[in-house]
Amino acid sequence: MLPGWSPTGDEDIIRRTVREFMEKTVSPIAARIDRENVVPEQILREAAEMGLFSLRVPERYGGPGLSMRETVVAVEEVSRVSSALGVMSAVSGSIAVFPLLAYASEDLGRRYLERLASGEIAAFALTEPCCGTDAAAISTRAERDGDEYVVSGEKVFITNAWYADFYIVAVRTGTPESRHRGVSLLVVDRSPCVEVEKLEMLGFRGSGTGIVRFNNCRVPAGNLIGEENTGFKKIMMTLNEGRVATAATGLGVMQAAFEEAVSYAKTRTSMGQPLIRHQMVQYLISEVARLVESTRTLIYTAAGLIDARSPMVPYYSSLAKLHAAESGVQAVRLAMQVLGGLGYSRESVLERLYRDIKMIEIGDGTNEAQRMVIARYLDRGIRPEWGRLEES
Repeated sequence: MLPGWSPTGDEDIIRRTVREFMEKTVSPIAARIDRENVVPEQILREAAEMGLFSLRVPERYGGPGLSMRETVVAVEEVSRVSSALGVMSAVSGSIAVFPLLAYASEDLGRRYLERLASGEIAAFALTEPCCGTDAAAISTRAERDGDEYVVSGEKVFITNAWYADFYIVAVRTGTPESRHRGVSLLVVDRSPCVEVEKLEMLGFRGSGTGIVRFNNCRVPAGNLIGEENTGFKKIMMTLNEGRVATAATGLGVMQAAFEEAVSYAKTRTSMGQPLIRHQMVQYLISEVARLVESTRTLIYTAAGLIDARSPMVPYYSSLAKLHAAESGVQAVRLAMQVLGGLGYSRESVLERLYRDIKMIEIGDGTNEAQRMVIARYLDRGIRPEWGRLEES
């Protein structure tokens, strides 16, 4: 059977612990984080102490050592209050951890995973102005010079860019013509040669999303993750896990929208009775509930498959990401409809959630890219059938 989303005891503890921290510490300033496009230093420190930027770092390196299912629980709860901190934890605590854990040498992985466990923040620098979805066309170069690489180029729309202590960077070590066969992964420390420009985004404001320019940065050759020119597959495997983590941020936003709609419908009266007793409002709220629960089930299933190291991870991670994106946009829109004019106002949490949820349709692979991945799996004759994996 495919693993469902029914919570374990540890997952319940994680949910309660993270929710308590977010409600007490972050909720009072969540609107300010969005408005000012920055997370205060004190909040960053406390989130780091909670392990939110090192979720998947194993205990042997000082991290929480969460499973992927436990990670999506934590990311969902963080995102329910602050999408900015949610996506920051997804990137630093999961996406940046994966290549260090799966492909880096023991020395390299240990050094940087221990740094994450000690409270540092990481970013995953892939997207470039030239390329977007075409990761095989990246142009940021890393030229070998003795025992160092010299890195030059520009990345854009990089989550955590503003706060990061180091970056997992996709670089070209081969010729442009070699495309995916000439791509490598390199760990680059924040230093004076790294120039960061914060971007003013529509949603997920405060997440430190920005442009990162590497101006002839000299990086030890030992910071190469794996073999030279073998980075593309590592990137694709990283994105499989990243899509589930990103989907979990969308789930947190959806859950927040659902709670806002239900609360408002119970307290706002119309024609002598609470809105929730009007049939049309019941329809809207039940639709939001359906979308939230179906999204949660699919995300937790995909996370369970990651933990089980299933060959169906790419298929299910894309399904989860696509479903979270399209269902998320629809769920928040319907929740806003319940609040009417108030939901459209800057005074409403729904207004922020509506701006936030759109990112899930774009970041870590667009809806269109996810459909390509899903279709390729089906074209290969691989299909899931009642919890069994079969090949025709």
